[in-house]
Amino acid sequence: MRRVLSSWLFLVPFVVSIHPGCAQSGAAPLPNPRELMQRALANEKKLDAQRERYKCRVTDETVETDSKGNVKKTTTEVKEQFFVNGIAVERTLSKNGKDLSPDQTRKEDQRVMKETVKYANPANAQKETDKQNKQIEDFLSAMQLANGRRERVNGRNVLFYDIVPNPKFQAKNLNQRFAQVMQGKISIDEETGEVIDLNMKSVQDLKIGGGMLANLHKGFWIQVHDRPQGDGVWLTDLAEGSGDARAALFFHPYFRFKETTGGCHLYNAEANQVGQAKPVK
Repeated sequence: MRRVLSSWLFLVPFVVSIHPGCAQSGAAPLPNPRELMQRALANEKKLDAQRERYKCRVTDETVETDSKGNVKKTTTEVKEQFFVNGIAVERTLSKNGKDLSPDQTRKEDQRVMKETVKYANPANAQKETDKQNKQIEDFLSAMQLANGRRERVNGRNVLFYDIVPNPKFQAKNLNQRFAQVMQGKISIDEETGEVIDLNMKSVQDLKIGGGMLANLHKGFWIQVHDRPQGDGVWLTDLAEGSGDARAALFFHPYFRFKETTGGCHLYNAEANQVGQAKPVK
């Protein structure tokens, strides 16, 4: 979830305040949001080493449209995803149904190796993790959970909440201003604090810098779904959204996107030296 959140500023895995009246009457009290956050962070840290044993196939599809919804351009990329000290690294395999050329492959391999070496350094990986967490905290601080309830789903306790803006919060940056116009629903695994499903949409227009810095129109929506693997590792298997949004020059005014992750498998790499190494002439 953290990787997706750092790529799309409009996402949030959990929020830090609870609106009064969330707890169910006659049932065990729901955990407070800080507790859920700590559970999620602790679970992520515990599973980082296991996550590095996974390699997945990621398919990204982005469709640019005009104001009437007519398709102008479709871009599809297939990538290979793996983790280095908890940081996701992706290697592009094909674009628009065509394998990369030898020159493109060489450049992509160089880029991936550079990222791999960078995040193999624990200090660099921690710095990136802290940056991602700060973006998330900035966003979620402008929101709160409401109408909480607990349900038993597939043998696990799942918490369901509405996500609403925090009326007492004063936004200080771009992420927080976006958060203030977003509403939706979220489900959270109570034991681990991990998000299962997040679905949000903008309920009003937002322009920053007269629309030059950022522009978000009412009706923009996004969904993210995470799934636990057999060994307890949580991986995002779906992220999609659609609407009229732009941050600087990075988003087309009208677009929809869908990222699916699947084909995940475990792998191990071991190297053993047998006997004395001999130089080769």
